[in-house]
Order: sequence, then C-alpha cells, then structure tokens
Amino acid sequence: MPLELTCLVGASSFAAGWLGRRWFPSVGAPTERCFRGSVAGSLHRRLCEDLHGTSAGAYLKLCTSMKEDHSYPHTNVPGDVLYSLFERLRPRFLVEVGSFKGGSSIRIVSALLRLELAQVEVKPCLVCIDTFLGDAAMWLNKQATGRSSLLLKDGCPQLYMQFMVNTAKYADIIVPFPIASLCGLRALQLLAADGRTPLVDFLYLDSAHLKGETKLEITEAFKLVRPGGILLGDDLDWPAVEADLSSFLADHAESTSQSADDALLNALPGAFFFAAGGYWVVEAQPRQWMLRKPTSQGTSPGSQKTLEAAREELKAEILAAEMCEKPAEFVAATDEDQEAMAVYQQGIAKLEMGDTAEGSRLLKVAAKMSPSLEYHFLLR
Repeated sequence: MPLELTCLVGASSFAAGWLGRRWFPSVGAPTERCFRGSVAGSLHRRLCEDLHGTSAGAYLKLCTSMKEDHSYPHTNVPGDVLYSLFERLRPRFLVEVGSFKGGSSIRIVSALLRLELAQVEVKPCLVCIDTFLGDAAMWLNKQATGRSSLLLKDGCPQLYMQFMVNTAKYADIIVPFPIASLCGLRALQLLAADGRTPLVDFLYLDSAHLKGETKLEITEAFKLVRPGGILLGDDLDWPAVEADLSSFLADHAESTSQSADDALLNALPGAFFFAAGGYWVVEAQPRQWMLRKPTSQGTSPGSQKTLEAAREELKAEILAAEMCEKPAEFVAATDEDQEAMAVYQQGIAKLEMGDTAEGSRLLKVAAKMSPSLEYHFLLR
C-alpha cells in the first residue's frame, strides 16, 4: 500500500508555508510540493485581480515536483546598492523587467525585507515581467549556460515554473507577469493612467540587449516611473545597451536631465555621475546604469499635484502612441472606404458646427460602412 503523506500548515487560507494536502504518490514518482502565499497588501491583490483575474495570486494553487535552483550565475544587481537605495527611497511599487529564474527578484525583495518594508501597513509589491522563454543565444546554445538553462520539456521552456518555485516564499510581495516586456510595460501604464495603480517607485530593467530594442524598453519604462523614482538597468558594458541609453537621453534631454548633486544617488555605494553620458553609473560586474525621474522645479516628488500631473502626462503619451504624433492619413483602399470617408468628413463638419447629434450619427454610419476607417479613427 502506498505511503500516505500529510503536509500540515496553518488554518488560514492566506497563511505562509506549505499547502495542507493529502496525496498518494505512485512508486518512484517525484515528490510534489504545493505552495501558499502569505497575506498580501492591497496593491498586490489589486494587481493580481487586474492581471490574473483573481486577487488570490498566482502562487495559491502552485503544485510542482520541481526543486529550487538558484545556480544561474548572471544576477548582477548589487544587494548593498538596493538596500541603500530603498532605505532612502522607501519604495512601495516596484517592477522588474527580465526576471528569468528570479535571482534579481529575490535580491530586490531581500532588500525590502531587510528594511522591514514588507511589515508596514502599505506593503510593497514587485511585478516581475518576463516571457520566461529565454533569448536567441540560449536557444542557439551560444551562451555559457546554453540551451540547458531553458529547461526544455517537449520543446517548451519550463522557466516560468522554475521562477515560481524559486520565489514562492515571497508570494505576498511578487506578482509574476509572464508577458513580453513592451506589452507588460504598456499594461502597467494603462493601469496607472486609469488610477488603478500608482506610478512606479523603482524599476529594474534587464531584458533586451540589442540595439534599438533596448531603447524602446527604456523609453516605455521611463514613462512608468513616478517623478523622483528610479530606473536602474543592467549591463551598461554591453555596447548596444550603452548606445541605446545614450540615444534615449539625447532624444529626451529636457525630460531626463540628471543632477550630479542628487543627494540620494550620491549616497549609494559605488555610484557616481558620468557627466559625459548624462547618467549615473553603479560599479558592478558588469556595471549598472541609473536614472532618476526629474520633478518640476520647486515641486516635491511625492506631492499629490506632482503625481497627478505625471499621471495626466502618461495618459497623453499613451494616446500619442496609439494615434502617432502626426496621425497618418486614412488610406481608402476600396470604394466602400472612400464612401465612408466622405460620410466621416460630413460628420466632422457637423460636429464643428455644433450639431453634436447629427455629427455623432454620421460617424457611426461611417464606422459601419468601413471597419478599416472605424479602427483608424478609433470610432469603436
């Protein structure tokens, strides 16, 4: 008769520890473990609800035979820098882009726990964005860790499950978000713009390392950070990363200007201002780069007025990204499109004359005539 095993835990459905479970493994079957998160804060629950569809969190019903594995060697963010930064910044909403197996995620949470920030009333929350599918070098077996780091099973990486197992003890702080970097950042931007979440206090970027791709991620990540917040990035020594960081700063010189006299950043161990590049550097192997989101002169980073202005700016940037700074002309590719465009222009003319009812009616007619026009002018 198979041996009956019982794993005992506290009675509360949100208590920390193992999930109480009775089970009968077959002979030779790997031991399956089930995890249950601790009591999470309100921001954590809200994000789980908005991203996962349940406030319970992704770890609640996690059961797997996989063991923890913290052997990945490329976790570069220095723990002492995180501790010193968080001691001054007191972050509540944190985001990591590029989590892999959770090495840097654990360092971030460990710094929060060391400062006892996880025990305060407003509990911090860390969203971890990653596809958990690896990169081209891993798939082509061109890295030291190679294809084996993907944990392939039937051709599909098992990295997400490894991340979950490695970080399960921090289930009350971490919200895993298995999605592409730009999609994940946009989702969080939309939540912040709608007031569902605050803007981010701290964002760690360790994802793309290709020219052009890194710049896109920096651009979208910087939009999500609150005034006075920190954007920290890995692998400054990679030529493509440094080139894209410099290009981003050149394109957004007015809104990204950094101060060499920043008391918070000057207090960090191993940090210095690189005047020629216009950004901060953290000594590590490899070096890290850092930006602090500027605030308007004479305003406090945490003031309600400053945060509301930043939220409105984010809304405008999201709209501009959807419509483009200079919206392209609608391409009427068919006769139906041309007829719909004529009706659309009549509707716009009515609206400009103040005839709202007739103008709105004509826009609806145009939308029905051409789905392409409907999408182009966001009439849906």
